[in-house]
Amino acid sequence: MLAGEFSQSQLTADGLHPNDLGHKLIATEITGFLERVMAQMEEMEEELLFPAPMTANSYENARRLTIREASPALSGFRADPREKSGHLDCFKNGWIGQRPGDSIRFEVEASCIAVQYRKTVRRPALAARLILDGDTEHPISLDGNFDEDWGDCLYLEPVLHRGQRGIHRVEIIVTDTRTEGAAPFYLLSLIVA
Repeated sequence: MLAGEFSQSQLTADGLHPNDLGHKLIATEITGFLERVMAQMEEMEEELLFPAPMTANSYENARRLTIREASPALSGFRADPREKSGHLDCFKNGWIGQRPGDSIRFEVEASCIAVQYRKTVRRPALAARLILDGDTEHPISLDGNFDEDWGDCLYLEPVLHRGQRGIHRVEIIVTDTRTEGAAPFYLLSLIVA
């Protein structure tokens, strides 16, 4: 764009996110860089020795659990099997809570747990609380309201990091009472490792 080869509107519809042509140009740059690195590595006569990792990879064997991989206990929450397309295609295969008290409960074996849920610009949106292993004294707040104006957000909330490996219970309960016209709470997945 600085060289005048492309206009902003040719590379992005919103001034921030690349379109197909923008992604193609970015991919071409990354691929070219990696090919140059590979060529330099092949020219080296010595065997490359990489140092040992400084820390363990906590998420090396992570799994993303959606309605296709998990069957949690539902009380008011419902599975969302509807297919979506376009910019909303990431908000699918999750669970929807629409009323105060709706709950969903998972039992998973893990030492790391995170939840993915939708934060939306359509306000108000319902909020929920997450209770890990019955610890009601330290709930985690999951607010479905997004404080930006550019669109909905796929939000990742860490719940347990490098904890005790074992069976953990994750319960999410809709807490918000502002249900009139409120966007539902949308849980996309539970991530476990």
